[in-house]
Amino acid sequence: MSLSNNIQANARSLFEILQNKYIVDYFQREYKWEFKHIEQLLIDLEASFLSNFEIGQTTQDVSSYNTYYLGPVVICQKGSIRSIVDGQQRLTSVTLLLIYLNNLQKNSIDPEEISQLIFSKKGGRKTYNIEVPDRTNILEKLYNDEEFLISEEKDESVKNMFERYQDITNVFSEELKTKKLPLFIEWLKEKVIMVEILAFSDENAYTIFETMNDRGLNLTPTEMLKGYLLTHIKDSDKVDEINSIWKERISALHKYSTQEDLEFIRAWLRSQYAESIRSGLRGAENEDFEKIGTRFHTWVKDNHKKIGLINQNDFYNFIKGDFEFYSSLYEKIKFYESKISNDVESLYLGSYWSTASSLSYPLLMSSITKLDDEITINSKLEAISRFLDILVVSRALNGKGISQSFLRYIIYTLVKETRNKSIHELKEILKERITSSKDNFDDLDKINITSLHRKFVHYLLARINFHINGIYEKPVNLSDLLAPRRQNRYVTHNLIDNYSIEENDFSNEDYFNFYKNKLGNVILIPNPIHNEINGKIENRKFNKLKNDLLLNQSILNTFYTNNLDNYLVNLGVQPLNDIKEFIDNRTQVMSNIIREIWDVNKI
Repeated sequence: MSLSNNIQANARSLFEILQNKYIVDYFQREYKWEFKHIEQLLIDLEASFLSNFEIGQTTQDVSSYNTYYLGPVVICQKGSIRSIVDGQQRLTSVTLLLIYLNNLQKNSIDPEEISQLIFSKKGGRKTYNIEVPDRTNILEKLYNDEEFLISEEKDESVKNMFERYQDITNVFSEELKTKKLPLFIEWLKEKVIMVEILAFSDENAYTIFETMNDRGLNLTPTEMLKGYLLTHIKDSDKVDEINSIWKERISALHKYSTQEDLEFIRAWLRSQYAESIRSGLRGAENEDFEKIGTRFHTWVKDNHKKIGLINQNDFYNFIKGDFEFYSSLYEKIKFYESKISNDVESLYLGSYWSTASSLSYPLLMSSITKLDDEITINSKLEAISRFLDILVVSRALNGKGISQSFLRYIIYTLVKETRNKSIHELKEILKERITSSKDNFDDLDKINITSLHRKFVHYLLARINFHINGIYEKPVNLSDLLAPRRQNRYVTHNLIDNYSIEENDFSNEDYFNFYKNKLGNVILIPNPIHNEINGKIENRKFNKLKNDLLLNQSILNTFYTNNLDNYLVNLGVQPLNDIKEFIDNRTQVMSNIIREIWDVNKI
């Protein structure tokens, strides 16, 4: 048999896979992963690693850890050239993760060597191991932790890579950033496995690709669940009715994404039926929460009695009643997330900075019953979304993680506690959870903004300005304040940023840095103005903000001429004269506004 007809399949570690250099074949050209894909990958990797980890272990102990299977990758090798036929979504995502981990450990005394899995050097020239010329610039910027102007980028793959990298920085577990990081990196390199299917001709490679991706014969978990439920309904007329309902509801969910039916069913079953969750102990087995997340069709079959599926009427009502009701509820949640509404405003506002949807959706759905009217449903959604908003922002301000690994037990416990509760009972449970927490807004004036995620600072400022302009009945669109790609997008701007420029106002550099890192030193302004006013603080530069956001207008003396009795003045806001006094004043004012926006009594 000639080499061109040969096909090889072998299990390879990520270290072995990424030691090679690849090009991306034309029918695998675009990078299309979304937030939910990155989020689920990080959740799975963390859970698999932590199920092996024990305190006191070193990187040498990782060799005894269990492996994690990342799926197949199809490679076509012709001479020295290797092209990725299938699997570049995962390999590109892993490369982004490796770049993030490399940046994370840059200040480590003894960093794990992972750069060779990202790029190689030959003759002084650096080339990335997944080589697509259009992506070199974004990879270089991310690797060097430099600013990348996404607003000027037209390539969709590059935009997606940038956004998924930001997702990784937001979602990556705080727990893994500790002493566990070197072990996690070692495990990722050596124990995350892919099956490398190696072909030596385009024809064979494409045949494999087509077989794996284009047969269309595999049933989805949703279709398998539907088949199981319908086989227990014997009346043909009822089967036709239920089948019609199922198709209509799934079609409605697919307006949001082709995978939305899976997300809905996981959220629904977790919200109403999950009773257990895997512990963090080594070797712990998956429980209800995890089993529903991976194979919900099997979980329903195994637990049909627990969820009340005994006779054919139960199966009929399960779809006719529960499935139809909760899928409509899920669709309502998706709608309120995408468009601001007075009924459920917090669901929209909080969607820009939140915990994993695998946690938030079950909690949003848990207390709602088929007997609730529209007003009650909206009231419950508003209460829970406001709770999540307060929880996430208070934790972020206190330097606590908001990823699934940190909040899964908190949210899981609440899902069970709030299940089928009245609106009054629900609010009491949620308020008690916030008030009993150590995460509060007591010391906002002491926050060092450099310790906060840059994207979160931007979001925090956007919410503050959205709130203020709303009080003045001069509303702004939150998405406009957060949009990363508009030419005149808003950016965070430090009033003081360079000691050599400001040293006349500060006795020493430590004193300067104390004020530089205060919350009141950062404002949200349009990018063109940010570029113009960089440098020494001068009032004339800020005159360009006289028609901007109201909090920015209050920097200027002219704001106070005809505004002697208003919200900001009553809070004690002062114009910019002495820079130290201004930053102190602005820190106090912003602290008070934060406490007002995220007040637990508003649940």
